Amino acid sequence: MAEGVEVIYVVPRVWPEFGSEQQLSPEPFRIIEVDVRLPGNVNGHSYVDPDEVIGLAAAHSVDLIDICEEPFSRAASQLIPRLPHDLPAVMYSAQNVDKRWPLPFRMYERRSLERVQGFYPCSRQAASVLRRIGFGGLVAPLPLGYDETDFTPGDQSLATGPLRLSLVGRMVPEKGVKDAVYVLSDLRSNRSVDAHLVLAGSGPEVEHALSLARELGVADHLEHLPWLGTPDLAALFRSTHVLLAPSRSTATWVEQFGRMVVEAQASGCVVVGYDSGSMAEVGGGPTRLVPEGDLDALARAVAISLSDENDFQSRRLSGQALAGQRTWSHVARSQVEFYRSAMARTPTPLVKTSPMSRMKAAQSEFGESARALGQRRPFALPGLRQPNVATKMLGQCIDLLAEVPHTFRRNA
Repeated sequence: MAEGVEVIYVVPRVWPEFGSEQQLSPEPFRIIEVDVRLPGNVNGHSYVDPDEVIGLAAAHSVDLIDICEEPFSRAASQLIPRLPHDLPAVMYSAQNVDKRWPLPFRMYERRSLERVQGFYPCSRQAASVLRRIGFGGLVAPLPLGYDETDFTPGDQSLATGPLRLSLVGRMVPEKGVKDAVYVLSDLRSNRSVDAHLVLAGSGPEVEHALSLARELGVADHLEHLPWLGTPDLAALFRSTHVLLAPSRSTATWVEQFGRMVVEAQASGCVVVGYDSGSMAEVGGGPTRLVPEGDLDALARAVAISLSDENDFQSRRLSGQALAGQRTWSHVARSQVEFYRSAMARTPTPLVKTSPMSRMKAAQSEFGESARALGQRRPFALPGLRQPNVATKMLGQCIDLLAEVPHTFRRNA
């Protein structure tokens, strides 16, 4: 490969989630599919045969294993205790809220932190959480990237209408889908802006949004598109003036990254949204952010963005420059550097200082972590994106608890 690294990518054979591929796209590296239980559940899925996964590492004589899972996840709980003691390992994390996990997830997390050489979180907020919970090893925040050959700048101008707004992603309440419809109505009814809104994605909030649009009299100016492939999504961004990113916190979740922001900026959109989670870090200076939940401020920010051509073009260019630092080729170079640094290290014992000391150290190094509806350390279960899986997942966890003494002995 371009960076001199051979990659073997192990993925679930089936993954039923909004936007997932029905058939794997061709890639310039080897892909091996394995069977998992609870496919589609981000933190609750598990491997049918975890020894098969670890065996692949031995069979291919890998120099490092990258467990692209959260440290508290079920999949990590299977792989971590099975790792050969001399095989360097790293992990990913997007968890930007310092949560209090119940058993057995708290044990999974601790075991992961004690074993791996490094983490590559997708934001500084997530990096701060890792330090808060006691990880003392290598932490290198790496953004989620995009392919610069797919996402290229459009020629957006306020002089060429109609003025188009877009909201892209999972159509769920926390993504602020109905907020986008309210903004459309406000712009057209109260601010004399000839705006049109495109919702691109799938989820339960679509019908609610369409119903609200009819109620507010803007249904003729709203278009819903299903999940789009990369070429169609890139084309949508190139014809969009403002990408809306009105993510709302829940009791246990805030926006962790927002890849659509990077892709939209690379395509010449101006981004307007709520100052929630990692939005300020990801969107940077070119993004207009308002207090979370302030609909009037959100509509006003969009109206301002669509009223000044000079400011609009300045933010477009600044956004493109920022996106240039998040291309996959740029991220890959940083990832390879991270891998090499991790391979030169040994696992680091958990930091045993007081929670307050760890919090101050984390803030000094990476800044504040995110808060979920103002809560500093909410009690939570790992997120379940699929309905009716909580009971199955709990059953699996109970079964796994019987293995805990065995797996801890192996890790000793």
